[in-house]
Amino acid sequence: MNKKSVILSHSGKQHSYHVADALNKLEFLEKFYTSSYITNLTVQQLVRSAGLTYLTRRFLPGLGSPHVQSNWKYELKEIIYRKLKGNSRKVNDLVFERDMNFDKSLAKKLDKLNYDIFWGFQGSCFESLKKANKMGKVSVCEMTIAHLPFTKKILDEEALFHPDWADSIDFTSFPSEYESRLINEPHIASKVIAISSFLKQTLVSDSIPEDKISVIPLGFDVHKIPYNEKVESLDNRPLRLLYAGRVTQRKGIKYLLDAMSAFKTSDVELHIIGNIHGSGNAFKKYTDSYTYSAGVSQNELFKMYGNYDALVFPSIVEGFGLVTIEAMGAGLPVITTPNTNAMELIRDGENGFLIPIRDVHAITEAITRLRNLNDPDFQKMRACARKTALLYTWQAHQQKISEFVDRIKN
Repeated sequence: MNKKSVILSHSGKQHSYHVADALNKLEFLEKFYTSSYITNLTVQQLVRSAGLTYLTRRFLPGLGSPHVQSNWKYELKEIIYRKLKGNSRKVNDLVFERDMNFDKSLAKKLDKLNYDIFWGFQGSCFESLKKANKMGKVSVCEMTIAHLPFTKKILDEEALFHPDWADSIDFTSFPSEYESRLINEPHIASKVIAISSFLKQTLVSDSIPEDKISVIPLGFDVHKIPYNEKVESLDNRPLRLLYAGRVTQRKGIKYLLDAMSAFKTSDVELHIIGNIHGSGNAFKKYTDSYTYSAGVSQNELFKMYGNYDALVFPSIVEGFGLVTIEAMGAGLPVITTPNTNAMELIRDGENGFLIPIRDVHAITEAITRLRNLNDPDFQKMRACARKTALLYTWQAHQQKISEFVDRIKN
């Protein structure tokens, strides 16, 4: 097997740029095929110098031609619609269309390319996985959210439990062809990557063999997130809680808002940063419980973490929940559920608190425990959160990828 032997494919972004960068640094990458990416290194430098925030998200500095091949046509219509209409149903349909068209186009080329391992991302690799299998290559599907049968079941339940929040729940409705590929991609792949232990469990629950699933947790940009070793004591001021991310019941936001009724704002403040999914009608009923700001860029959020004391992330279902790692990198203890990356991250009472899903009492109790910490214990918890996060940098992620590819090669 050649050193440069991996074709990586993803029609979008997510963390695929970091996978491509890791494979390239390890000299495993034959080519990264994607949609909207700035491949010219000179243009990358010009974009960074000009501070063009939107475009700086469309590359990793130094990763470009000849290692990356992009085709903006697959995403152009979607980009225009999102700019004009926001995250509408039409935009979602265009995402599904983009994934399928991109995949079908690449699958037709695979028999003309030189590679030993095809590595695709959930939703945009079904046809390519089939072609790689037919050619006798190793086919890899990387999963980025809990497996669809599990996800639909738990979120359909959530919509029944709280119908006033149902319009805020995403990841439940897909065109039939797209839903079929989401279900079947990990079944037909010869190897599957899950980005958390929880995600792996959802795959095993759908009869995907455990021994073909590898867990490779994500990383974070440690040098971009400010960290203060010591912050002001919790004495004589409110505990400042942060919820960051899309405002949706998929992330359990209602349970957090209900928990806030147990506290006076002079004791505990809840700050919510993120775009509202759905009508927002149910969310508006709790306006006395929080301070709200619309979503900000990733770099802006990095700078803002230090304004808060802890992150609360009571999600019903995730693939990973990168915000937890980032917040811990800034020294924020995290209150979260097992249906995220908590099994990797959280040591209850040491660097945060682990709570069951859908449990208002548990959220209230965790916030109370945090609120009642004396200053030395609070500072210790912050330091422990930071120490844990440092185990999940992109450099650590690269090492996991190296080990994964070496296992296949050997």
